[in-house]
Amino acid sequence: MSIPTPSWSALKRKDLRRTRRYAVEGETLRVSWLGLNGTLNMVQHSRVLNICEEGIAVELPEPAQLASRVKLEGEKHRLLGEGTVKHCRRNGARYVVGIEFVDGLRWRAPHGPITEPIQLSDASDPQA
Repeated sequence: MSIPTPSWSALKRKDLRRTRRYAVEGETLRVSWLGLNGTLNMVQHSRVLNICEEGIAVELPEPAQLASRVKLEGEKHRLLGEGTVKHCRRNGARYVVGIEFVDGLRWRAPHGPITEPIQLSDASDPQA
């Protein structure tokens, strides 16, 4: 007897992430990205929505090109690194952009009991 393969829509509904995602509140980063028309955009205070060891989701005022590079900077968190746009979806007047860290950039989850939303300053610093 063969095991049925789940449909694509069933797979999309499941969270297929390799690591846990943590909700973030009250944190911002400077984000530079390539817009759909090929122009370079930058936001000084892009709201961080969530983070995991391998990526981050931020809110941007304009869409970002899939598979393009994004520069992430946060002086408060001593963060300087890049990621690749994995998804971009409209959410009201803004866009939620999922970014996978690249070039060895990683984030370490806090140790011990965790209450969400977390503050990045309470967690381990991102490592390049």
